[in-house]
Amino acid sequence: MRKIIQKILDLIRTFIRINQLEVDKNLKNKIRSTWFKVFFLKRYDSKNRVANIVGFKVKFLDYWMLYFLFNEIFLNNDYYFITKNDSPYIIDCGSNIGMSIVYFKMLYPNSHIVAFEPENETYLCLDKNVKKNFLNSVTIHKAALSNKEGKIELFYDQDNAGSLIMSTKQERIPKQKQIVNASILSKYINKEVDFLKIDIEGAELEVIEELSNTRKLCFVKQMVIEYHHHIVNESDVFSRMLKILEDAGFGYQIESQLCKPLIREQFQDILVYAYRKGSTT
Repeated sequence: MRKIIQKILDLIRTFIRINQLEVDKNLKNKIRSTWFKVFFLKRYDSKNRVANIVGFKVKFLDYWMLYFLFNEIFLNNDYYFITKNDSPYIIDCGSNIGMSIVYFKMLYPNSHIVAFEPENETYLCLDKNVKKNFLNSVTIHKAALSNKEGKIELFYDQDNAGSLIMSTKQERIPKQKQIVNASILSKYINKEVDFLKIDIEGAELEVIEELSNTRKLCFVKQMVIEYHHHIVNESDVFSRMLKILEDAGFGYQIESQLCKPLIREQFQDILVYAYRKGSTT
């Protein structure tokens, strides 16, 4: 009985969250229907690991990872942005299986998206989701982003396919490793970028510095960066990234949570929303 009551309370709380989303009524209905069917009633193709997400057939590697991504992207609205451009240019760094791409296509069906995912099994899943859903104007690259091109070590967990903490930093996930292609983001920026999403588990500062050094930050209008503070415990360099943003003319908002009691060198996810000052969306 207690479990049933808890499920009903979770349903009510989730629907309240959805009603508060900054999206139109039609999109709210799609998000509400998806959460109710896929995550409340758990109606999905468990054999083939495919779920209907806001009208898209999404293949996934792990159900609870899909649940986490849906909550982070669709319910928390982490990557929501407003633009006057009906076909915005979006760069998605760290696409995983493509839930963020589905979200962007839900918001802006005519968007042009360039996406990056380095890990082999996750990339194959991403590729299927783009092709099976006939997502036009989406280009995906099997590469990690760094401050130089070549080969790089990617650390992952072979027992946790599609892990959200795969990283080129061993401290983030000290498990197995594979060698993947590394690319620089600046080569993909030669026109105005309406939105840049960066969630690459520890390499974000390298990428922002590379964009700054190549003078490509000036092309970006808005961005969301997930900064991973204290992947290396004693490393305190967050201010370096903020200074780059400030010097490039960006304002920013910061969101984070920290477990209590406060302790030194605690790992912390920090979400940075940056916007070019004086720019209209």
